[in-house]
Amino acid sequence: MVDNRLHTIKSFIEGILGREYSIREYRRVSREYELTRIAYSMGDNEVVVASIEGSVPRVYTGIYSTREKLYHIINAGSDVEAYEKILDAVNNPLETEKEESFNDHYRVVEWSLDNIPFIKYYREDGGYYLTSSIVVACLEDKCNASFHRIMYRDSGSATIRIVPRHLYRIYTSYSEMDNDTPVAILLGVHPVIELAAATSPPFGVYELWVANKLLGKKIPVARTPLYNILVPANASIVIEGRITRELDWEGPFVDILLIPDKKRKQPVIVVDKIYVNKSIEPMVHAIVPGLKEHAFLMGFPREAMVWESVRRVADVEKVRLTPASGGWLHAIISIRKRSEGEPKNVIMAAFTGHPSLKHVVVVDNDIDVDDLAEVEWAIATRVQGSRDIVVIKSARGSTLDPSGEDGLVDKVGVDATIPFGKPESLFKRAKPP
Repeated sequence: MVDNRLHTIKSFIEGILGREYSIREYRRVSREYELTRIAYSMGDNEVVVASIEGSVPRVYTGIYSTREKLYHIINAGSDVEAYEKILDAVNNPLETEKEESFNDHYRVVEWSLDNIPFIKYYREDGGYYLTSSIVVACLEDKCNASFHRIMYRDSGSATIRIVPRHLYRIYTSYSEMDNDTPVAILLGVHPVIELAAATSPPFGVYELWVANKLLGKKIPVARTPLYNILVPANASIVIEGRITRELDWEGPFVDILLIPDKKRKQPVIVVDKIYVNKSIEPMVHAIVPGLKEHAFLMGFPREAMVWESVRRVADVEKVRLTPASGGWLHAIISIRKRSEGEPKNVIMAAFTGHPSLKHVVVVDNDIDVDDLAEVEWAIATRVQGSRDIVVIKSARGSTLDPSGEDGLVDKVGVDATIPFGKPESLFKRAKPP
């Protein structure tokens, strides 16, 4: 049996993050709101580990709360290096051929969902949630691992939010055959596995192989006893269950934009077995919705996709999905402008790279995209509405946008670059002498 302790979340927190950041530990934290209050008080150089009342596993939060922490996770030194690593991993996944014995790594525990740290993060939430649950499901030989929020229902079942992506495709296929969908739910995995699960490779590319490429090594894998699902051998907890065709209410849930997502009927998961890793302490990632960690984890892989799409049409310097938009709806892109009309191509490329984008602002490379005051200044001094604003009506966007209609939104692109044909001196800010 391979010793996986060096490649677990606990070793990662105590090792890599522990050397660079402060770890704050808390005991007996309430399941209601208290972790959220702690997370709001965290500094960027901190990680929180807490014991939740009534829960066996401890929780951790804050490991992705800065760009620098994310660089540590994938051993990158810059945006471009991180983008290239993510894109290379998605395009050239690395499969683990050798499988190990599941029983060598995991033991069955007589737990129910009552022992798992479901948390109510905001008063607007309709229940208690897992926010970092990675759901693995397979259709024939094609497996998918993706994030899905799961709301506590009772000791043996929960409701899961599924949007029309790969898991929905698998679930629909099983339902059409009049079958439940077998799943393995991963909790407390290595951060690189989480980052890989936040990417969107083509259907059939298993995110675990994307994680292999990001790590530069093959993660030991094993098949679950009941449903033969291939999972990493170094997760803290694995839950085997079935997504049934029964529907029940899920939500409301305060999501990445700090707006309660509406209450809706969603599929019910029935739990069959819960397993805990034999060699490591069980821990669960508690992603506090709407904070920077949430935005970076979900948004950074999309930032890489926008960068890849934009660099095909322009000399791009920086791309930012803004935290205030949840790292999801707004992009600011700086370029070295070569010709008139080029920023509009950049706008269209950005929407192609990340279809959920709603607003895109393109600026010259003299504007710091991390300083929103500079971006606003560029809009104030370099934009004429009739010339520089592009509006695309009723395009497919994000269902997170409450102003849209079932995901149909108006998309807006702003060319905030210096127009050619006018002296650049008219558009340069004076600097302190």
